[in-house]
Amino acid sequence: MRYVELVCLGLLFVHNSLLAQLQNTSGIPFIKNFTEAETISDLEIFDISQGGKGEMYFATRKGLLVYDGIRWKNYASGLESDLRAILYKDDGHIYTSGHGGFGYWSENSKGTLEYTSLFFKQPEKDDFLLPVFSRIEEIDNKILFQTFQQIYIYNPETNDIESMGAIRGFKVLLESKNRAFIQDSGALFEIKNKQLLLIDETNFKQLHIVDVFVQSPNKFLIITKNKGSWTIDNGRLRKNDWEANDVLEKHLVNNVQEFEGNKLVIGTVRGGLYIVSTEGKIILHIDKRNGITNNSIRKVFVDANNNLWLSMNNGLSYAQINSYTSYLIDNEGEFGTVYSSFLKDSLLYLGTNQGLFVKDFYNQRSIPKLIEEEFGQIWTIKELDNQILVGSHQGISIIKNKKLETLHVEGGAWIFRKHPKYDDIMYVGFYSGISLFKRINNSWEFVKKWHNYGESSRFMEFDKYGFLWVAHPSKGYYRLDLSDDGYNLREVEFYGLDNEFVTTYAHLSKIDNDIVFHNPNGFFNYDPIDNSFTTAEYVSKVFKDIKNVNVISQDENIFWYSTPTSLGYVLRNGNRFATINEPFYSVRKKHLNDFNKFSKLNDSVYGIGLKNGMFFHSISNEDMGKVIIKPPLISYIHLIGTSDTIEAPIYDEKKLEIPYKNNFVKVGLAFPQTPLSSSQKIQYRLNGFEEEWSDWDYLSELNFPGLPSGSYDLELRAGGENQVSSTIINKAFYVKPPWYLTKVAYIIYFLFIVLLNALYRSYFKAKSKKQMEVLKLEEAKKRQKQEETFKLDRLEAEREMLILKEENLSLEVKKKNSELASSTLNNIKKNELLTELIKDIKKIDEDVLNSSLHSPIKKVIKKINNHLTDKDDWLAFELHFRNAHADFFDKLREKHPDLSSNEIKLSAYLKLNLSSKEIASLMNISLRSVEQGRWRLRKKLNLPKESSLVNYIQSF
Repeated sequence: MRYVELVCLGLLFVHNSLLAQLQNTSGIPFIKNFTEAETISDLEIFDISQGGKGEMYFATRKGLLVYDGIRWKNYASGLESDLRAILYKDDGHIYTSGHGGFGYWSENSKGTLEYTSLFFKQPEKDDFLLPVFSRIEEIDNKILFQTFQQIYIYNPETNDIESMGAIRGFKVLLESKNRAFIQDSGALFEIKNKQLLLIDETNFKQLHIVDVFVQSPNKFLIITKNKGSWTIDNGRLRKNDWEANDVLEKHLVNNVQEFEGNKLVIGTVRGGLYIVSTEGKIILHIDKRNGITNNSIRKVFVDANNNLWLSMNNGLSYAQINSYTSYLIDNEGEFGTVYSSFLKDSLLYLGTNQGLFVKDFYNQRSIPKLIEEEFGQIWTIKELDNQILVGSHQGISIIKNKKLETLHVEGGAWIFRKHPKYDDIMYVGFYSGISLFKRINNSWEFVKKWHNYGESSRFMEFDKYGFLWVAHPSKGYYRLDLSDDGYNLREVEFYGLDNEFVTTYAHLSKIDNDIVFHNPNGFFNYDPIDNSFTTAEYVSKVFKDIKNVNVISQDENIFWYSTPTSLGYVLRNGNRFATINEPFYSVRKKHLNDFNKFSKLNDSVYGIGLKNGMFFHSISNEDMGKVIIKPPLISYIHLIGTSDTIEAPIYDEKKLEIPYKNNFVKVGLAFPQTPLSSSQKIQYRLNGFEEEWSDWDYLSELNFPGLPSGSYDLELRAGGENQVSSTIINKAFYVKPPWYLTKVAYIIYFLFIVLLNALYRSYFKAKSKKQMEVLKLEEAKKRQKQEETFKLDRLEAEREMLILKEENLSLEVKKKNSELASSTLNNIKKNELLTELIKDIKKIDEDVLNSSLHSPIKKVIKKINNHLTDKDDWLAFELHFRNAHADFFDKLREKHPDLSSNEIKLSAYLKLNLSSKEIASLMNISLRSVEQGRWRLRKKLNLPKESSLVNYIQSF
């Protein structure tokens, strides 16, 4: 949203003169001195003019020097480059003159100046001196060029050049209210219709006239080199009774310009710059002590913003006198860094790193003077109950009669805060804790220091619940719970970096009587019910898009703030806000960060400390005017390629066409109408590439590397967060596709495809017969191959069938082995059971006393023994064994034919890897008999001792 009325408050277009405000403060205007390195010039400047877009033009020995607010450019044109005068008429006619001739420069579509010569005297061997055209003025749409002997009159409409000669020798051609004047033979003449008309009485005075100002048709104000100010009124010449005459006569006047309609800006040879009212009162004096390059002013120029450009013999300075900001700069290290300031009556007290200084606030020439040599670092100055308290590295002092009296000695007094209920209790934050003071008999006296709290307390505020809060930037926040009478510290609660709302660079401020906690995580309020922090929605809206705020100082609807890289204030009007930071662009990196103190010195002037002094800014609500922020200008468009860079036109309204090989687009921006101490943030978007606006930022150049082919529209505007923005300027351009994607390329591709297709069809027809024969042959081969493949497939299928059969047989063998193992196991268990039964029966037989039972028992034992030696068991075993191992018995008998049937049985059992005990059970013999049988079998098999009998049997 656009809040024009709020920005108007910030930019302060008020009825009263800005110079009057400067006169009523201790500061001087912002001054910028240019160096030869940054201007790429030797800075011997003879004349100054300004273009319609705000760019500055300078006539130098080496040519035309141009400044667009960001960049400097030099233009030269051969022998006509030694310039002495310049006059901007329009972008197509920038007149310059100098050694030998004159002409004009025109701006082409690329923003570059091209020279057209109107007159030039070629140097010849016998020429003693070439004419030097030292002045240019415009009168009645005609351009006058002056040398010592002649004035050339150029008519732009007809291109005619006429001339008129001097009586003895012309001094300086002057212009006022479209009337031309010149001094010749000591007298002053007015130039009309190529005639010199004498102005009465001036031929009786030997006056070296520097400038003439028409006050009425027959009344002229004359400024002389060394005889002060004069007035011609209806033919009568008299010297003005000016306060400034003595100064002007002493320092010798070089150049004069009108300012604000009722003032004169005077550049002198020895004394620097003076701004004088038309009544002769000195309003402002600026010299080398204030910061300009030197005191010899050759040329003074008042630009479109009513600020001053000063050229010296070898220097160029800029003084921004049309500003609500002025500066007290310590160029010589006399008073240092200002941490606090306080205005009492007309005395301005400065608390600095070198001590406490005082100066006359309303006298710009007043120099800060040290009050006490023994006091060093001063942190704060505050008036409480008609006492001016000073917090310093040594402790607390009181200012009395321009002197410091020690009140309390303790290391480092940061801040003073009164109790919210008890007006006679004061708390002072020190390097190592907080001390309590009480007002007794109208003076503050030390009472106690809390020993249960010892942190550095530079930021300290009471909240509306009665808690005293302390912010430690690198640690977090402390909440101090005081006793009801305010004397004692009951409890301290700490909210450190482990809290999600707290991070380093933790600060607090009081806004609308409520404490706001702010750090890089945002703005927060304290909720005592939950003992936690909540987002401060309202304050977040006030400081929208302003990040890392460290200090906030509220004065009703004005919120001063600072961040590590910026400084400014927010104006509030209801629920609408505007951020003002442009006037402080030049000090955005020179302020004191979270040591900033925004001191309200009087009803409208605020003082802020800097690393090398301080500045004053005035805010007023009187007679507001509309503010129009002007957009940036496009200074150049460079199309960068791998092998060349193209300088593109910037004024052509047609869409700019860009070769694809130069698709790195670089756009230079300029701010010629913005005062040098200020700057505008820029926002842009490149439609066709990125639809969102960029963040506001200080930019002087935009880079768009590697843009794809297509149409684009670059939009630019100036402004900032919560500010009115300028109108949008745009530049449309089109990046051509690469040559291989152009229409011609596509036509060539099409023709090539058609030709290729025709050739292919012809070639295909020519080869079709051969291909048919080849295909037939290949078909026959294919069929043969298919037959062979079929045979192979059939063989493979048969092989797979055999494999399946083999697998089935293997499964059958496994099955039979399983049956054999099961049968054998059953026989073993059966025999073991029967053997046990025999043992049990025999025991019973032994225990029975009745002899008649012995015979039946023996019969039972016999039946059991018969069953143990049952040949059917062996036959069943042999059947299962032969199913599992069909060739075993044959191969064993084939190799060892002399084996008995029992040895064959024993070998079968060993084949199954049965133990001797298991074999004994199956054969119904003793274990010893089995071992002997194994020994005899080994002997028959002729096995050596080291060979395993089982392994040998299992090999069959």
